[in-house]
Amino acid sequence: MSTESLPITPGAFAEAIKELPVAVLYSKVSELTNSIAHLHRSNAELRAFLTESNDSEEDKKELEGYITENEGVAVSMNERILLLKTEVENRGQPWIELDELKINNDQEASPVTNGNESETGTGAGQESNDREDGDGVHL
Repeated sequence: MSTESLPITPGAFAEAIKELPVAVLYSKVSELTNSIAHLHRSNAELRAFLTESNDSEEDKKELEGYITENEGVAVSMNERILLLKTEVENRGQPWIELDELKINNDQEASPVTNGNESETGTGAGQESNDREDGDGVHL
């Protein structure tokens, strides 16, 4: 039996996120986005090393394999982000891109749509207008 664990399938991931609060879904998006950025940076460094390296062809092929593997992992992570987006929208909530979050002076985040706070956002000292069950974007 292998000691390596396999990643969760997209279907199992979609099922697992159904009960999570919206804030946790956005947190997962942030985590995945950060991981993707690290993979891209790593691949850029590996490519730079490959062009400057005097390693054997066998060693270069191994490094190219790592780059290909990283690209596949990044695709999988992007698929998970789409599943998270779908889950948020299926709950009747608008999808808010993370780069659209406005950080207030007091470091409290609130979603921004066309320069205005959205209905799901809460500013500093304001009560939430979120759904009755309390799920909402509270980053």
